Amino acid sequence: MMKLLYQLSVSRRLGGLVAVAVLLMLAMMAGFMLSERALHMSERQAGVRQTVEAAHGILVHFHEQAAKGAITQDEAKKSAMDALRPLRYSGSEYFWINDMHPRMVMHPIRPDLQGQDLSGNKDPTGLLLFMEFVKTVKKDGEGFVSYMWPKPGSDTPVGKVSYVKGFAPWGWVIGSGVYVDTVQSTFLRRLAQAATVTAVLALALLLISYVLARSIVRQLGADPELLNGITHRIAQGD
Repeated sequence: MMKLLYQLSVSRRLGGLVAVAVLLMLAMMAGFMLSERALHMSERQAGVRQTVEAAHGILVHFHEQAAKGAITQDEAKKSAMDALRPLRYSGSEYFWINDMHPRMVMHPIRPDLQGQDLSGNKDPTGLLLFMEFVKTVKKDGEGFVSYMWPKPGSDTPVGKVSYVKGFAPWGWVIGSGVYVDTVQSTFLRRLAQAATVTAVLALALLLISYVLARSIVRQLGADPELLNGITHRIAQGD
């Protein structure tokens, strides 16, 4: 290995050094970007969880009002749905409510689903998503579920991760989610920026290695490989 290395010219050695440096930079960039994507997704999921828990507090409030006799149970349920229906966060994200059957209780974007039996509702992968919501609530009381669902104003299902939380007194499941493609688009945009910076640094390293190789050869009068050959021939009596 060392013998092969000594046979290379200065410019090739420096070029190899630059190539190794660029590969290490790419490996570090890939690791950093994947870590950042996971962190960004985790932050979005944590945000969704917090908003669902806040919305769950609205149900608790109106249930307590009914328990005190200030309003009836039906009035409490209607008031809770009316309070949640217009709520939005992160631009267009919303809340929905289904029961444990499951039937849709309230959906601000798809009011046509309200009152419908959702037990056979599947996403494009075949997942019975509302049954999965109910299963998650029955098992742990709350949790994340990954599936596919159209964005508001679109009929094309895309990846989504929702957080669902049960409200036992009314047998409801309240949920909201984050669309995965928004996380992916942010990741790709930052990846393109990082790739641009890496390319600029690689070109700078190539230029520096070229200048160094030229200066070394100029100072020595020839490439060290050629000088070693001449010295060897002189030693042999030429």
